[in-house]
Amino acid sequence: MSRISAPHIGIEHLTEVGDQHFASGLPERYVLPPDGHCIEAHLDNLYPADLAGRRLQAFACPHEGFHALLRPQAFRQALTDLKQQVCSSDAPEFQALSALLQARSEDEYLLQMALHLLHKV
Repeated sequence: MSRISAPHIGIEHLTEVGDQHFASGLPERYVLPPDGHCIEAHLDNLYPADLAGRRLQAFACPHEGFHALLRPQAFRQALTDLKQQVCSSDAPEFQALSALLQARSEDEYLLQMALHLLHKV
C-alpha cells in the first residue's frame, strides 16, 4: 500500500490553510475536539473569517447572566468592590468612572430620601 501524505488530500491549496497547519503533521492537523467539549468552542479556530461577528453576537446574547446582582446585598457588595478597584488607579478614565459612581451614589441617596418622605406623607 502507498502512504497517504499531505499533497494527496487536496486541501493544502486553500487560502485558509496557513503555515501553522503545515508545521504540524496530519494527525495533529485534523484532530477532533476532546471528549466532552463542544464544536462551538473551536469555531474561532475553524472559521476565523467572521470572528468579529461572533464576538458581537456573544456580547449581545451572553450565556452567563448577572442574576445574583438582583439581590440587594450582592449588588452593594459588587458596587463596593468596583469602587475600590476604580479608586486604586490613577488613570483619567478610572477617575471619570469614579466620579460617575459617586454621582450615582448621590442620586441613590436622594431617591432614598424622597422615598422616605413619601412614606411619611
